[in-house]
Amino acid sequence: MKIQGNLIIFSTDSEERKDVRKLKEKKLQLVLNENNNFPTFEINSKEYIKKSAENKIEELFKTPQFYIEQLYTWGDPSYHINNSELTISYLAIINKKNIKKMPKNLQFYDIHIENKENSSIQHITLSNKNKKIQYEIDTIVKRVRENIEYINKLVGKYEINELTAIIIHAGIKRLRNRIENTNIAFSFLDKEFAISELQQIYEIILDKKLVAANFRKKIQPMIKKTDKVVKESAYRPSNQYTFNEEFIRNWV
Repeated sequence: MKIQGNLIIFSTDSEERKDVRKLKEKKLQLVLNENNNFPTFEINSKEYIKKSAENKIEELFKTPQFYIEQLYTWGDPSYHINNSELTISYLAIINKKNIKKMPKNLQFYDIHIENKENSSIQHITLSNKNKKIQYEIDTIVKRVRENIEYINKLVGKYEINELTAIIIHAGIKRLRNRIENTNIAFSFLDKEFAISELQQIYEIILDKKLVAANFRKKIQPMIKKTDKVVKESAYRPSNQYTFNEEFIRNWV
């Protein structure tokens, strides 16, 4: 059986400042190549698959600083391609400040998701200054014996292949699940950050606005205040925080 690995790599960037009194708003991004596909890596019997994925990211961006976990294994015969009958996807998060070199054949795309009213269909736009990719994906609910199965399908034909669209859908869903019960959000940030920056990461992934007071209360055990204060806007300076390592040590 031919097996291939691919990488759905997420990052963030900042929008143009709309209000001088506030921090720049963040946007969620992912990486695609010139053919609207994910970077791929070879899988061999000489090393762990995760290690092969890590080596590929280091090769691409010349940095060892990133988060990675296995996302899913895709074995549907309808997604077979010439060099792969089984695809193993890894999800990665990289802070763009840690990238030492950006490959010429890869680009970051802003992600915009629009939920159609009274419908299970989502309209997705992936865009940057050079290109815009748009498509629609539907989530079909299927009952299998006593279980509920969710099947994602492209609606119509687009310039992105169906498996890539499904992996994007699965990757964003994984981010939303993981951000609620792990420290994965900190992988998008610098070592020191403002609470408002951290809140923006939660908001762009969960796709909803959060009440600042409630967010601070929830996040308090996960952060430590530093002695640094940064003034990035015309409004008040922001205290800088860092991730509280004790939060992990005390995690049950």
